[in-house]
Amino acid sequence: MNRKQEISKDLSLIVDGLLMGCCLWISYVLRSSGWIRLDLLNEIPAFSNSYWMLALIIPLSPLLLDLQRYYDHPLTQRFDALFIKIIRAGFWLVLLISISSIFGRLEVPSRSVLILFLLLAPPLLLVRVAVTRRILISNYRLGRMGEQSVIVGEAADILGFRSGLTEEEKLELQICAEFDIDVLDTGEIRKQIRGKGVGRVIFASPESMRNGDLPGSCEMEGMEVWIIPKNMAGILGVPSIVSAGKSRALVFQKTTRDFWQQSTKRMMDIIGSLLGLLFFAPFMLAIALIIRLTSPGPVIFSQVRSGRMGRRFTILKFRSMVANAPQLHAGLSEKNELNGPAFKIAQDPRITPFGSFLRRYSLDELPQLVNVLRGEMSLVGPRPLPDYETEQIELSTHRRRLSVKPGLTCLWQIRGRNAIRSFEEWVQLDIEYIDNASLLLDLWIILLTIPAVFSRRGAQ
Repeated sequence: MNRKQEISKDLSLIVDGLLMGCCLWISYVLRSSGWIRLDLLNEIPAFSNSYWMLALIIPLSPLLLDLQRYYDHPLTQRFDALFIKIIRAGFWLVLLISISSIFGRLEVPSRSVLILFLLLAPPLLLVRVAVTRRILISNYRLGRMGEQSVIVGEAADILGFRSGLTEEEKLELQICAEFDIDVLDTGEIRKQIRGKGVGRVIFASPESMRNGDLPGSCEMEGMEVWIIPKNMAGILGVPSIVSAGKSRALVFQKTTRDFWQQSTKRMMDIIGSLLGLLFFAPFMLAIALIIRLTSPGPVIFSQVRSGRMGRRFTILKFRSMVANAPQLHAGLSEKNELNGPAFKIAQDPRITPFGSFLRRYSLDELPQLVNVLRGEMSLVGPRPLPDYETEQIELSTHRRRLSVKPGLTCLWQIRGRNAIRSFEEWVQLDIEYIDNASLLLDLWIILLTIPAVFSRRGAQ
């Protein structure tokens, strides 16, 4: 990102902060004038009572949007993707306002004003993006922004690179010349690059020996050097660069690892598991007593399962089967009703009468709150499979469900549970969660798990 692009982003941050401040004031005017009324109050407090909210909204709104990568690629992001990022940032903004209100003992003068603000903010932000795009496109076309680029490489590679660019990307790159290394030597190419005053050189055939020292010399002269590799062995992830000693490595990650998202998710796991253990403690004691009285054997069933990246951990469950259930498993393997390595049968003879009740309402899973608290599991994530089932998974696309921490609930639980008879369908639900993972999605899954459990949909 060059200096003008940095200034453009900084201006967008400032404008969005001020725009959100104006949005709160407009919401107040609409409510106080009586044009829009979402409550039964005749009058609301003066706007001066909302100054503390204004002091949070103006700086935090653009910051939260930036954390969602809202300002990346201003010409190419789709509006639906931008809208989702606005909703995510809005969720955190409301959460921070709520926390400030509770711990700072600050009053929200009018909930109607806050609701109107949340309704007006997304369209206003999207209008600002549309206006900014028109300005940027005009400036790019007039050559007032960005750096001019040249492409160096073999003719076929140059054509392949250019054909994959969108019109907006072509505008941003401002390609002014192409140099075929099969036609021109590096000395001539270097001379012509210097004569054009470009700021970016794109090497479309970096593996070719004909490039000579041209990439290094362009970098030494202060130009951006882009390397376009031909083949990365089927890797599709977005690369980042890390240093390892004197070497540099391209790092490809299919599953994103956002530090703040992971830290917040872990905090949610700790708080959620602690609250769950406190709330369910009386029920868990009662369940333990009933298991002890109705069936010989231990109260807690423990089993080694595969966690993130296949790391083994011991999962805890209330025992819902007879004590020797693992020994009886081999004799029932032919009755498996789930296509794939996982084992599921509708009428499992090993389940005790009380165990059937526990499974119906997923009460046998309550001890796994301890696994969540210990960090071996999360509240939301793909269900962990036993080691012997994980070892049977051969497809890399299926093993991708191991790339995140397993959880108590996921999309599988809210979309049918045991009614799903295909392991492929089960895995696709897990991958859908991994590809779209967010804290907002986690909260949505947790909320929908409650009715799914009580309705016993797909339970066995």
